[in-house]
Amino acid sequence: MDTELLRTFIEVSKTRHFGRAAENLYLTQSAVSFRIRQLEQQLGVSLFARHRNNIRLTASGERLLPYADAILHTLGRAKQDVALSPGFSQQLAIGAPPVFWELDFNDWLNHVYALAPGLAVRLETASREHLCRQLLERSLDLALLSEPTKIDEIALHPIGELVFELVSRDPAANADSLMQMPHIHLDWGTSFEPQPSRLQSLQKTPVLHSSSASMALQFVLANGGAAYLPRRMLTPFLEQGRLHLVEGGQPLRRPLYLAYLEKSDRRELIDQLLTLPLGWDGAELYLPAPQG
Repeated sequence: MDTELLRTFIEVSKTRHFGRAAENLYLTQSAVSFRIRQLEQQLGVSLFARHRNNIRLTASGERLLPYADAILHTLGRAKQDVALSPGFSQQLAIGAPPVFWELDFNDWLNHVYALAPGLAVRLETASREHLCRQLLERSLDLALLSEPTKIDEIALHPIGELVFELVSRDPAANADSLMQMPHIHLDWGTSFEPQPSRLQSLQKTPVLHSSSASMALQFVLANGGAAYLPRRMLTPFLEQGRLHLVEGGQPLRRPLYLAYLEKSDRRELIDQLLTLPLGWDGAELYLPAPQG
């Protein structure tokens, strides 16, 4: 049986709404409806009773729900555990969008590796939407995100914020001269956009649109223009005078979260991991003060 059908069934049963389930699964509503029909055809039963805007599980749907959850949980864990070689007791899978891994998480990963004897760490790269699906399927234990998710089962732990600076090769660059400069756009997320009205020139079509911070940085160094880039990547180039802060360009800040399943069977290990420092410059990232 297709596990995507089961995942869709669980989400509709939780939200009792096809539209909200589609939003949480990053699908269209028609795709969600089609998957439910497929599952009902395969099982030969109706899983939901539909009365206008009221959707509820049928008796068959109620009976399927614990089995669907158990199947997804078992399959997700099996994908990790069957690949373990002798000498390893468990594997921790951590995912992030591509641009994250360019920002040097080495110190943090060293701390993660030292958390438990026999621990194997697997790193994955995927879009935010795919990472959330992997968390729900339990094929991923943790995800690094810069945007919150609306999925109830996924908890978010803030670990700091990343600062972006507007830079150019031109030492005289300012907000007024941006209109004449090519714009390099780093794709960090849907809400990552310069807001001040005086920087509307950055809304024009970019000469380079990239999800790679390293490629965007090298493009600015080689060809000029202006771009918002992560501060921690810029420090040596600013000190060498190869790049300059654009006068009037306000820093942009993006939160960083560790996302994980509330009911993960790795919660003890995850809770230890949430206390680990990132090892980045405290001027750029903060660790939240303990609650309580």
